[in-house]
Amino acid sequence: MTRDELVEALRRLGELLPEKAQIVIAGGAALILGDYVDRGTGDGDVVYADPPLVQLRSAIQQVAQERGLSPLWLNDGVKAFGDVLPDDFDQRTDRMGTFGNLRVLLLGRMDLILSKFYGGRVVDLADLDAMKPSDEEIEFVLAQLDRIARFRPDKALRMQLYLEQCAGRSEQEDGAPTVDDGEEPESPSSRGQTTRGGP
Repeated sequence: MTRDELVEALRRLGELLPEKAQIVIAGGAALILGDYVDRGTGDGDVVYADPPLVQLRSAIQQVAQERGLSPLWLNDGVKAFGDVLPDDFDQRTDRMGTFGNLRVLLLGRMDLILSKFYGGRVVDLADLDAMKPSDEEIEFVLAQLDRIARFRPDKALRMQLYLEQCAGRSEQEDGAPTVDDGEEPESPSSRGQTTRGGP
């Protein structure tokens, strides 16, 4: 789905819902809706829903049928990885919009960056490269490692190693050596209104 297709699907879902609902979107869909990256996504990952997403399933499937989308175009499978998020993630969500009876929030930027470091897939690392985390955001991720190590020590170690690599690249970029032979030195490749919502 493109950004426009996802927005229109959410808009239609809000029209179909008989009562008010609120969701917090994470993953690639949140990056796209938050204008952090310019790419498509296969689905919308919901990390929190009120009422639970299962109660919205009929309307979600109707949108899928109308628009030729996967029945899982909006799903809460990402909840299996919910432990990676700090308990107070709801205090950093960003308001995306309200469509009929549906209020849509996005996982906050720092928590998105944390989840991308945790994921560690090629697409996650590409998203991190596009987002260019700040020093403050890197410190936020580092502060979560001890907690994550209690349930996924392997992930915490991998995250720490990648964070150290990122820090090394940043130092090289900030202090690239000069050369006297006329050649250019090689250089390594290198939003939102916050609202209290969600759980």
